[in-house]
Amino acid sequence: MISNPPHNPLARKKRNGQVLLLVLVSIVILCVAALWLADIHHIILAKDKTQNAGDAAALEAARWQATTLNLIGELNLLHALALAQGDDTTCDTITNAQARIAFAGPLTGAGAAQQAAKLNGAPVRKDYTQFVRDCADRVRHDYATTIGGQLALPEPWEGAWNDYADMLQAIADDGVAAGFDNAHFYSDPDGGHILLEEAFYRAVRGRDWCWFYHYAPGLLEQYTDASWWPALPDPDSNPPSSPELLGLFLRPYSIRFDTILKSGDIRQAMENEALDPLPDSNEAGSTNRIAHTWFSYDMGKWGSWEIMKNPTFPIDGDLRPEYDYEGADVVIRVENTIDRLSQNEEDEIVWVAAAKPFGFLASADGGNAMPPTLVPFVIPAYRDVRLIPLDASSSPDGGAFNLRWRRHCLQHLPDYLDNGIRNLSSSCRYCQALILWENDAFRDSGSRWLSTNKWKCTISPPGNGPGGGSFHAH
Repeated sequence: MISNPPHNPLARKKRNGQVLLLVLVSIVILCVAALWLADIHHIILAKDKTQNAGDAAALEAARWQATTLNLIGELNLLHALALAQGDDTTCDTITNAQARIAFAGPLTGAGAAQQAAKLNGAPVRKDYTQFVRDCADRVRHDYATTIGGQLALPEPWEGAWNDYADMLQAIADDGVAAGFDNAHFYSDPDGGHILLEEAFYRAVRGRDWCWFYHYAPGLLEQYTDASWWPALPDPDSNPPSSPELLGLFLRPYSIRFDTILKSGDIRQAMENEALDPLPDSNEAGSTNRIAHTWFSYDMGKWGSWEIMKNPTFPIDGDLRPEYDYEGADVVIRVENTIDRLSQNEEDEIVWVAAAKPFGFLASADGGNAMPPTLVPFVIPAYRDVRLIPLDASSSPDGGAFNLRWRRHCLQHLPDYLDNGIRNLSSSCRYCQALILWENDAFRDSGSRWLSTNKWKCTISPPGNGPGGGSFHAH
């Protein structure tokens, strides 16, 4: 006969305590996992909202650019028709209207882009809003200031700078959620300089010696100190003929009317718009050899889209002729902040999207479509907008609404070129890259690596497609 072991209440209590501890640990693990999954869901949702807001704002602004270009083009055709009929008063009225539309159209698009971003969940940012408000103040007080009885910048129409400032102020008053990363401000340096390339700072911080091999050969060996750098380029000397936020890169050029009359594309456009035909170029007329003001493309900005035809650019297929032009485009920056549930910290999501209006000239004989820039001045030809790769846009390397980068370029760089690294800000990551760059041992290490490993910089990426990739998302 086997007797039951004596009851041990202490052992039972010990087992109960172990089970309770295991349950508590399991609950803690489940809670942490739930918070982590909630964070992941929150981040993915915020990323999608930020991307949708940026894409929608870029496309909306590009549509207004296309609308403005077409409207200016239609007025160019009406100008030609009025000139053919000898109506000088109408010609002057049309030119004045074009100057105003070149500002009002894109700025209307800037406001529409804000609404598109907000409707897709982008928050209004105080720093963006203040930046646009500061732009309005600068236009009002600097552009419209009088020096020696004359305005600092010539106005495209009387009172233009005050009108322009009012439009910028109205955008700021509504709150700015989407920044314009390809804004080109009149006071910005105009021209290339390695210190104005954000890629240089990324290469320094990441010790990307291959970047120096490809884009700045010899710099590691030749550099001495801050006095070695050339001066920063001066601002553009031409006053803006369209807004700095959504520039169209147009110029009012003087072209003789007999030159206009020789263009078959002009005649085809007149026919497409159901306008009266122009007279033949050999017809007598006192207006034929008089230069008149027409809104034309700034061919320094509307040239061939060379980067898209580079074999290393990551696109498939050839660029079709009707899309082979740079010029007016939109680059939108949207930033969002996420509060983590599992940690007491914030994450920042940045999405930058680029879009561009596209159009083409349809030849009268039914041949291949060609880019609208073949005509000496703007005509209505823009039919669509598309998102484009950011690296193929007109955005400066750091982005105009990347305010930390902008502050570095306009405030820190001039002081660095004058005084070296001693006054650089410790809170500026670009300044920290310059401090690292000034270290002789840092540059020597890069030179030594390239002396034996530069062959690694020429290895083609795997696969049959184009290589190179892109630092940017869109």
